[in-house]
Amino acid sequence: MTDQKQFQDADPLVCVIVLNYNGRRHLEYSLPSIRETDYDHLQVIVVDNASTDGSLEYVREEFPDMTLVSSPQNLGWAGGNNLGIRHARRLGADFVALANNDIRVDSRWIAGAVEVAKDDPRIGIVGFRILEPQEPGDTRTFQRAVAEWQYLEYAPTRTVDGMAMLIRMDTLTQVGPIDEGFFAYAEDNDLVLRVIEAGYSVIETNAPVWHHAQGTFGKRMLWAASLQMRNNLRLSLKHDSPTGVLYQWARHFAKGCLPFVNVDLSNPIERRLRPSNIFVNFGIWVYATAWNLWRLPATLRRRREDRRRVYAARQFLETL
Repeated sequence: MTDQKQFQDADPLVCVIVLNYNGRRHLEYSLPSIRETDYDHLQVIVVDNASTDGSLEYVREEFPDMTLVSSPQNLGWAGGNNLGIRHARRLGADFVALANNDIRVDSRWIAGAVEVAKDDPRIGIVGFRILEPQEPGDTRTFQRAVAEWQYLEYAPTRTVDGMAMLIRMDTLTQVGPIDEGFFAYAEDNDLVLRVIEAGYSVIETNAPVWHHAQGTFGKRMLWAASLQMRNNLRLSLKHDSPTGVLYQWARHFAKGCLPFVNVDLSNPIERRLRPSNIFVNFGIWVYATAWNLWRLPATLRRRREDRRRVYAARQFLETL
């Protein structure tokens, strides 16, 4: 694949990577929705992270037109998506669209994102308008948004939700893969920050995407909270100054452990910082702190490696 392709005659190949872990009940609505995508040059890759709930059999029987990649172990959001990205690269994909297994999409989502990105090699990531239901399973807001959406609009952003994002494959070649040191949570933030630091643009379109929220991790609140807390601190270690790291360390203590500090419980990220009583939350904060101290040398090595990639990507973009 040549770097920074310009697409003139044929539409670029997009591989949609649907990541699944014991989410058959979500696949039953997400895969039919994704299959209705109105874009001809599309390949759907379902990456299964060692599910035991019949997900593999369901995909094989109901969606034989989709590529199924099975991992013998749960690689998390980062490792599972990297596995799918490697498969998409072998297929010659120009873009990959990362898709959680608990989303519904407007059929025009990919066509709109490609329209925005295909002729500008400096656009690295395109996000979407994410709609979270007020009640579990409620799709009414999404259905109205789909019916009312007529015009593609887009604007620069510094944040893109990882449950649905289109990424230029050449951008991943430049800045490197998703950091598997996170496993799950904050790795999408890390990727977006690296892409921005490298000099690429990040764009959000108004194409509606419905997200169930929580997914499989919603059943394991304390584990999800532990991952969120430790990975937020790791994200700070990778991108912030020492002062910024200390601020985030204190901020997460306050959010998780001080009952008089306000937490927006409608925000799933903040809600995971305070999943239980003060003693349990304090234990999670201690675990997150200890984990990051133990992993500090590896995190700092990854930070230096990412910095080198970001610098090289910035130099490359200056030549365009």
